[in-house]
Amino acid sequence: MNQSPNDLSGNATGPVVPAGHAGQLHLAALEPTAPAGLPPAIPEFTGRDEALSRVTAALHPGSGSSTLVVSTLAGTAGVGKTALALHAAHRAVAAGWFPGGVLFINLQGYDEYRYVRTDIAVSVFLSALGVPDESFPSTFEGRLALYRSKLAELADRRGAALIVFDNASSTEQIRALLPGSPLHRVVVTSRHTLGDLPGSRIVDLGVLEPPEAAALIARTLRMRRPDDRRAEAEPEAVQDLTDLCGHLPLALVVVASILAGDPEQSVGELTAALRDRATRLEELTYGDRRSVTAAFALSYARLTPDEARTFRYLSLNPGQQVSVEAAAALTGRPVPAARKLLRALRDVHMIEHGRPRGWVRFHDLLRLFAERRREEEDDAASVQAAVDRLLAHYRDAAGDATERIVTAARLRKRDDAAEDWLDTERLNLRSALHLAQRHGRPAMALPLAHNVSWFLRRQQDWHAGLEVCDMAVYFAGSVADGAQQALALYNKGDFLKHKQDFHEALPVFAEALDLYRGLGDRIGEARTLHSMGTVARRIGRYAEAEGRYAAALPLFRALEDHAATGHTLFNLGHTARNQGHREAAQGHYRSALDIYHRLGNSAGRARTLEHLGHLAATDGPAAARRHWEQARSAYEEADLPQNAQEMAELLDGLGGPAGLGG
Repeated sequence: MNQSPNDLSGNATGPVVPAGHAGQLHLAALEPTAPAGLPPAIPEFTGRDEALSRVTAALHPGSGSSTLVVSTLAGTAGVGKTALALHAAHRAVAAGWFPGGVLFINLQGYDEYRYVRTDIAVSVFLSALGVPDESFPSTFEGRLALYRSKLAELADRRGAALIVFDNASSTEQIRALLPGSPLHRVVVTSRHTLGDLPGSRIVDLGVLEPPEAAALIARTLRMRRPDDRRAEAEPEAVQDLTDLCGHLPLALVVVASILAGDPEQSVGELTAALRDRATRLEELTYGDRRSVTAAFALSYARLTPDEARTFRYLSLNPGQQVSVEAAAALTGRPVPAARKLLRALRDVHMIEHGRPRGWVRFHDLLRLFAERRREEEDDAASVQAAVDRLLAHYRDAAGDATERIVTAARLRKRDDAAEDWLDTERLNLRSALHLAQRHGRPAMALPLAHNVSWFLRRQQDWHAGLEVCDMAVYFAGSVADGAQQALALYNKGDFLKHKQDFHEALPVFAEALDLYRGLGDRIGEARTLHSMGTVARRIGRYAEAEGRYAAALPLFRALEDHAATGHTLFNLGHTARNQGHREAAQGHYRSALDIYHRLGNSAGRARTLEHLGHLAATDGPAAARRHWEQARSAYEEADLPQNAQEMAELLDGLGGPAGLGG
């Protein structure tokens, strides 16, 4: 039946005045109601000083904004967004900033069964504003218009109101509900960043700082049981416990609740139970609702299939963070597509920004959740294919970076981008070798191991580098390739040589030498002999060194490796000089000098002339001066100013006009 604007169906509520006949009622003007819908603050709230100050400042009525101010608290599930929003709201209400009251609604944005649609939310707010159900317009647009009118009236008659949208999953869920008056203030909590929300001031929430996390556990225990002093009695165990929870507030509240529920359990006992990664997520559950896994599952359920697959596969990366390029390899997608997927996962706070820009990382508990989902949803063949793509990426990228650094060094330059990449990825590269070992991919890992050990040697990371060298030897043995085994042993010996563990290096080089000789690899044999000579010389075994160099020399000559021939002759000269064989030393030096001249190797020429000068000094200053003057010029030509200065100082030490003139 058609009804006039004053016709009502159902029960009439609110102030009414009889008029006409009993079937008709005229509504009196409704005084705008100051709603009081703010839930109680969470008493265990701890820390968050900076974020709390930012939100409070935005709520202050004197912030001077001519447009609506919206504070959006964004962060992953369980990070404490609602707790902060409620704490700030109660502080503002207590200060008298919102005489118009508070509207609060939990939009359940990540629960498909309890999701609050915008049309439902506006009806809830109309009821909170004192509008009887019977007065609701029949259309959504009508209800929305009435809601905005009531907010405008509230601003005029009572003053500013605070509207809190908790647990929103999208801008569309709340955009229509934003008030028109800039007098009001809005707070939104979301697992999405909601960068497109009008007027939004985004406050990103991460996990608590370690002292804040420990304080949250201690505060919760004392509130539950005022005489509970377990946190103070076991500070180290509390620190371990917060670390295992990844400083995530929800996880911290869960463990505190577990402890509060069992006063006989020590903090250390609970910590021990959480150390097992396989069961940690199950342990982080208290009652039916306090579950870290359940919180994560709600966010995961809203991902698209591609986003969910990316989220799962990112957990295959063995290091703490992953680059866009590595993510592309894992997913088998082009880099632009992978970048878009990572951005989507960041927006819902399933992953976080890494360092530097372009890398992302997991919260520890979200990584465990991703691993669990991958084990449940992905078949072994797909996972293995992703691992192979990732290993190939690290192998090729590390090889490219190493080659760029070497090329730049030959030009006496530095490739900063390649250096920075290797430094950023060093943990991933090392961890990738363990990943290759677990998945039985030694051939793919060998080139990576060689490049990583080389880089770690340059970084003088001796412990990690030696571990990588040992892994390379293991991988080489697994592929049963003699050439690879010889190379791995040679690289390990070379690493030990640079580490100055000379006595340990010699037997490793000896193993490599036997393999190279068995393979008939003259290049490897010559290079190993030369290195063995250098190691022997460094520990003062000059006769042995001379024998190794002498054995390497004809091999380099036969190979027509003129640079290596020159270096070997120089080292023979150095070894002869240390043994007091002056004439032999001069002969070797002069032969090396001739090769360096022909190669145009200014640095080699300068170094040889310097040593010839030292030999000639026993014959008088004139002979030494001639060599050192030439050495200084050669060092300058090689752009080695420090060495040139050292030559100038030697010349000054000779005295006389020539020395003064340089």
